[in-house]
Amino acid sequence: MDMKRFAALADAYGGAIARWPADSRDDAFGLMVAAPEETARVLAGALALDAALDEAPRLAPSHALRQTVLAAAPRAGAGLGAIRRWLVGAGLGVGLAAATAAGLLVGVSLSPAGPGEDAQLLANAYSTGLLDETGGVS
Repeated sequence: MDMKRFAALADAYGGAIARWPADSRDDAFGLMVAAPEETARVLAGALALDAALDEAPRLAPSHALRQTVLAAAPRAGAGLGAIRRWLVGAGLGVGLAAATAAGLLVGVSLSPAGPGEDAQLLANAYSTGLLDETGGVS
């Protein structure tokens, strides 16, 4: 760790190295041994800022600010409109798919069969179990 990184960590996390990220602490202590005067100066400045921040009054938000934030917050259940729109769209898609499938079935069943194809179609229907021996749908 160099002095620039040490100073950046002190600015970000304060003068108490115990508050710094765990993976940086050992390197910080090593730099304190190698450059005690410089690191002490940086930590003294950070500790002075920490003390000033600790002494600063903690202000509670005003009623007007709370009302503004609450008014801007999304309402509970507001996502239901989006879910409903999605379900309606999905229902339309399913309906269109069903209508397409029905149209294909009707089109195939009404298509003219060539000579001899009727017997082949019936044989296929019997062999696949679509029709029973009486010619009814199984």
